[in-house]
Amino acid sequence: MKRAITIAAVVMAAILINACGSGGKESVNAPGDGTGEVTKLTYACPGKSARYNFVNEEGELDGYEIAIMKEVDQRLSDVTIDLIYTGEFSALFPGLESGQYDIIGGGISWKQERADSYLYSEVPYFHSPTVLGVRQEEDNIKTIEDLAGKNIADIAGTAQAMWLEAYNEEHPDQKINIDYVDASSIEIMNMVATGRYDACIHAAADFAIAKQELGVDLKLLDIENADEIQKPDSFYLYAKDNTELQKKIDAVLKEIRDDGTMSQLCEKYFGMDLVPEH
Repeated sequence: MKRAITIAAVVMAAILINACGSGGKESVNAPGDGTGEVTKLTYACPGKSARYNFVNEEGELDGYEIAIMKEVDQRLSDVTIDLIYTGEFSALFPGLESGQYDIIGGGISWKQERADSYLYSEVPYFHSPTVLGVRQEEDNIKTIEDLAGKNIADIAGTAQAMWLEAYNEEHPDQKINIDYVDASSIEIMNMVATGRYDACIHAAADFAIAKQELGVDLKLLDIENADEIQKPDSFYLYAKDNTELQKKIDAVLKEIRDDGTMSQLCEKYFGMDLVPEH
């Protein structure tokens, strides 16, 4: 194998301390420049998202997003990708801004606020609509409006959290109580099932994972205009000015998608093909 995949736990404090550092980049601004040199890139993810990115029993990063990035690494002879995990979703973005990371992932959906600051891949790799989850016996919550005064847990920096914050600003008399937790989406679903919280908002695929892995069987409710919370597709992100790297990686992502490899990897981790149509 042409490269070694390394895993390092990275916390927010480390990001702040190393904000002026170069990350792992050695020739990122000129990937594949024909010099024969290998471009070293750093890919970061939370490392705690079931099926997407997680640390397996061998202590190695695993998951659908990781498998795709490893495939990209295999297909690019002039690139080596170090895989690291931050432990927190919110740590991804300052790390990308500071140059510590070259690519970030973690089920990141399209949001205008992010598009203003970061560069999205043009090739999405996952598709799942956003829904509202409540306990099976819950009959008083049917819509987002019914969450007024209710308690909901979320992960800081996610599309759902950003939307809930905006919702509360627009509805000061019907605020939803948001508790930011350091937990995975399926752990949050379990908190709802056990009565700690009233509801949660996540991608439909996450609820299927929670049912398979934890036996959590929540009632799922459609959300009107769910695309306003987050688009159903997931993308990798780059620094705003790193268009050359984006085009280089996107070309390989398209190849992986079109030859069926992406679907095979998705079925391996999710048991179903959730790759967006071309």
